[in-house]
Amino acid sequence: MVVAQKVVQAQEVVDFSVAKIVNNLYQLEVNKAEEYYEAANELYDMYVEAVEHIIENDLFFDVGIPFNLVEVIKKSWESDVHWHIYGSFSFNENIELLGFNADSPSYLYEIALEQYETLKVNGIDEKKQFNEVYKKISENFKRLITLFDDTDKFESLYDGWSILFSSLSDNEDDEKAVQFLQQMAQEAGFNTGFEYLENTQFGENGISDSKDNEYEYWYKHYRWEEMSYNEPELLTTLTDIMNNQKAIILNPAYTAVFEAKGILKVLKKLYPDSEYLKDDVEPTEFQANVFFAYEACGMGFINESNEFIGHTLV
Repeated sequence: MVVAQKVVQAQEVVDFSVAKIVNNLYQLEVNKAEEYYEAANELYDMYVEAVEHIIENDLFFDVGIPFNLVEVIKKSWESDVHWHIYGSFSFNENIELLGFNADSPSYLYEIALEQYETLKVNGIDEKKQFNEVYKKISENFKRLITLFDDTDKFESLYDGWSILFSSLSDNEDDEKAVQFLQQMAQEAGFNTGFEYLENTQFGENGISDSKDNEYEYWYKHYRWEEMSYNEPELLTTLTDIMNNQKAIILNPAYTAVFEAKGILKVLKKLYPDSEYLKDDVEPTEFQANVFFAYEACGMGFINESNEFIGHTLV
């Protein structure tokens, strides 16, 4: 539902400037917001079971996972230290699953900060914001150390371990999102650093920045699936680094399985009666053969006459 309220422009609201505010605000009733919350939590548990099923039954090829990702996926799945920091579910209006961007989701900055500032700038109680992304991700960084224990134990367990954050130098939006994540980790209590991905160093001792500072954790805004095709040597090196316990990579490699479109058929097999899984529909005049959720984002279709006939939303 679109709320008819005048929205003003805002600039330099915080350190991470909000250059513009959207023209419309979307309002959810509390019970509807709770339905989205419950759907995301239940679906995440379902995804965990689906990945376990895929690994146990060696279904990587069936769901479209590149062969050179299999070892690192299995390694990341073995231990809870490979903690998933954040992901993004896509739903239709009926709260039915469309996909799961689990590796390097987009729009973190917009969702976590710009929504908040939209309310604040327009004199609306910012506590009414639907999500608590900033707070929850900061808590998840603490869980890299506390795991399933209370995050209040972070300070007593933390021993100075550092996280290096990296993005490609030619993508300003990704860089902003990654540095925003870095701020969350700092607020959680971590020592952090930033280095462009192309300047990050990998070797026998693990992962370091261009000044040879070593890090125990590395957050890369670069999808595992893309790495498997474009940087296979880097993938091999990271697999060795993980096997030698020199560093932990974020988000973990198993998020590539979360993102694979082929996992949807596994979910449907395991949970045939789930209200969150769409039933089969009549075929349309176009289709997209993609294996990963992000590949279908914003895809357009034209017919033989070069006329636009449809697009994807996820």
